[in-house]
Amino acid sequence: MLFETCFKLPKIDAHTPTETVYLLQYSTWGHHSLGFYRDNELIEFTYGDWDLFALDKRELITAISHMVWPTLGALGRKAIKWSPDEAATPLFTDCINIVPFPVNAEKAEALFQMLSSEFQSSIADQVYHEADQVYFVPYHSSYALWNNCNHELAKWLMALDGQVSGRVFWNPDFIKGMLPRLPAIP
Repeated sequence: MLFETCFKLPKIDAHTPTETVYLLQYSTWGHHSLGFYRDNELIEFTYGDWDLFALDKRELITAISHMVWPTLGALGRKAIKWSPDEAATPLFTDCINIVPFPVNAEKAEALFQMLSSEFQSSIADQVYHEADQVYFVPYHSSYALWNNCNHELAKWLMALDGQVSGRVFWNPDFIKGMLPRLPAIP
């Protein structure tokens, strides 16, 4: 398991209220993000480097240099009108997989509120990435080799009581390594 990513779903007591959270997987750099269903919208939160994600400076030299030296992190938010009986994957640019999974409803709400609050606290500095249709704001967590988008997602999954182990640094597959493995939605 050292060279593969493992994401063990949270154990939930039968009497605990649950909520479905969505794990989104992208074709670019093994990127993943989380989605929450609120008020007929699927709201995605994502994390990355400010220049790479918010300003779309995605050339190789920027990617490498921003892994070596800590840079400004970016918290992204995208909200789309959606219903769980509709296909969602085509609504997210370069998304290849979306897997819903149950979590403790209180933990999901706490994480959603924390991410929403972080986003709102920097709303004055938001930028819109038109190609991905995502709004980005500066985020308190610096982006670097030891804290890239995969590490930040792992923290969010652990905040939901999930367990993450194995390779997280480069091109992890949180969905392939999901235990138990749940089916994707279209």
